[in-house]
Amino acid sequence: MRTDTAHARPDTYDMVVVHNAFRRHFRALPALVAGVAAGDVERARLLSGFLEELNTGLHSHHTGEDELMWPLLLERAPAASALILRLEEQHERIAELSTRALRDAAEFATAAEPAARDRFAAAAAALAAALDEHLAEEETHILSVVQDVMTVPEWRALGERGRAHMPKDRQLVFLGFLLHAASAPDRHKVLAELPLLARLAWRLLGRRTFDREYRQVYGTEPNW
Repeated sequence: MRTDTAHARPDTYDMVVVHNAFRRHFRALPALVAGVAAGDVERARLLSGFLEELNTGLHSHHTGEDELMWPLLLERAPAASALILRLEEQHERIAELSTRALRDAAEFATAAEPAARDRFAAAAAALAAALDEHLAEEETHILSVVQDVMTVPEWRALGERGRAHMPKDRQLVFLGFLLHAASAPDRHKVLAELPLLARLAWRLLGRRTFDREYRQVYGTEPNW
């Protein structure tokens, strides 16, 4: 059970849950794009919109780290400053790749031309590779620093900021992406920490909505 004592260490499992959702879907996107038939504008627009939504979530996640995590770590863990600055630079590189991928996605969505499709797929692959590298380094080197120098309330504030910046009409679908990419124990943990009304909303509406959107994107049933 979590406590809020001065000596409690943040439980950083929730960031790994978020990372795993980003990993799964950004990795899948290049092949999904490459599989779109020439002229299939409906499918092209769907995947372009999927990238936009993924990017919205990623941008919010990284902005939260930029505002609430990196400054504290730089202040309290000066020995890790070179690593932290490199990860901040990776955020900038990922933002550049996201901008490129979004531009190529928008072009592809206009007519679903093969050349535009290939550019979008290549941009999505470059973005996924850079993100993989960043997330792995963050998990390997930074989460232990977080546990050493951040308080439980400070860590919770980071998660609360992410939820506050999520469009309210998409919160249950975003929750579905997180849960679907999580291990069974982590899925149980995430749900157990939600307010009762949020758990009920997920069971009554969220999962059904997520399953429908997952089928649209992936063309298959989500494997729960």
